[in-house]
Amino acid sequence: MGDGLNLALGGGRRRRRRRRLATLGVLILLAGGVLVMGERLGPVWAVLSALPGQVDGMLAEHFAPGYTDRLRALRSRNAALHTALAATATLEAENKALRSFLDAPARPEGRSWQPAPVTARYPDGSFALAGEYDIGTPVLDEEGRLAGLVCETGTGSSRADPAGQEQGTAAVLAGGCCGVLQRQGNALFITGLPRHSGLEAGTVVCTGDGLWVGVLAEAPTPDATGLTEKAPLQDTGSSAGAVLFVPAG
Repeated sequence: MGDGLNLALGGGRRRRRRRRLATLGVLILLAGGVLVMGERLGPVWAVLSALPGQVDGMLAEHFAPGYTDRLRALRSRNAALHTALAATATLEAENKALRSFLDAPARPEGRSWQPAPVTARYPDGSFALAGEYDIGTPVLDEEGRLAGLVCETGTGSSRADPAGQEQGTAAVLAGGCCGVLQRQGNALFITGLPRHSGLEAGTVVCTGDGLWVGVLAEAPTPDATGLTEKAPLQDTGSSAGAVLFVPAG
């Protein structure tokens, strides 16, 4: 018997093969049915597919009112920043070449951010953050907009000037043109733009590192010197929050 031919073994293999083929056929039919159903239902299918995302949005809006609008604004700013940075690719190449020539360290890529509680506010508009950070460290508001720059550090805290004020004045980019960020009262401006820059209202203004500063509220106009142009900004950062953000690490 030990040397005989076991016909049952071959039959079992054939049955398992048939079951696998049958299972595969069922899966193919189901996939085809889903595709056909999607084509026939058309708009109805699109609505059904979007329901999970709509439910998520409704829950988020319930627990955090205004969430949907803030998310939409952040996505819009992200897209605008990518477009603005693409337009300054030539300046980025020149920056890298200059850093290489001067043997200067490269800027860190892909930085992350950490919360920093505001511990004090001063009459001139500057504010203090918990923790010690390097002078010049950017400070962002909760929507990722530039709110200020660290100007003093020590004894467990850091003091920062609002963007465009005192040491918060910074060089920025607008549509490939370089300018300087300055605050006049509660308004934020970009100054020092070249004459006849051709910039229009809505042009994104960002730092050289790609941080959101704002957008031009109107087309630039000649300043008092008549040699350069300036323009007010809108959608700018705010330092009014109880918690702001600084680079991690």
